[in-house]
Amino acid sequence: MKSKKLERRFLKYITVIFLGSLPFVLKKTSIKDSLLVLFMNGYTNAIVDRFLVNRQIIQYPIRFIPKEFKSNVLFDFLCLPTVSLWLYHLTKNDNPFKIVYKIVLTISSLFLVELWAEKNTKLIKWKKGWKWYHSLISLNVRTLLSRLVIEIINIIEKKQKD
Repeated sequence: MKSKKLERRFLKYITVIFLGSLPFVLKKTSIKDSLLVLFMNGYTNAIVDRFLVNRQIIQYPIRFIPKEFKSNVLFDFLCLPTVSLWLYHLTKNDNPFKIVYKIVLTISSLFLVELWAEKNTKLIKWKKGWKWYHSLISLNVRTLLSRLVIEIINIIEKKQKD
């Protein structure tokens, strides 16, 4: 019982931290780019997570809104999209090598929190052969693809204005 309270408190702290940081991150980027990054990232996270949860590859025993969602809505719609938006701002003027380097370094650090949570809490459980490297690769690929799509959209928009 005590563990469950600590895990719920952990989720609340993470929510406050990411909601509190969101206005600062939103202020640094155009609203169009910000919303595109947030919504696209949240949408792709929800699709991937739903697939994994429905196939019982990943489970979230303790989560927000458990009756309505089997996935981790906090991570899918707030944490990873906010980190992706911060990364977009951080890499906006970088060359492709620097973009990949910064994304892999940051997302790998975020993955360490997931790894800790999987080993020490009931917030996430990996099943059916899911290993740490699957999560690490999945998080990095999703974030890199999101960043690539945003870049392609910005290139198309720039060409249309010229």
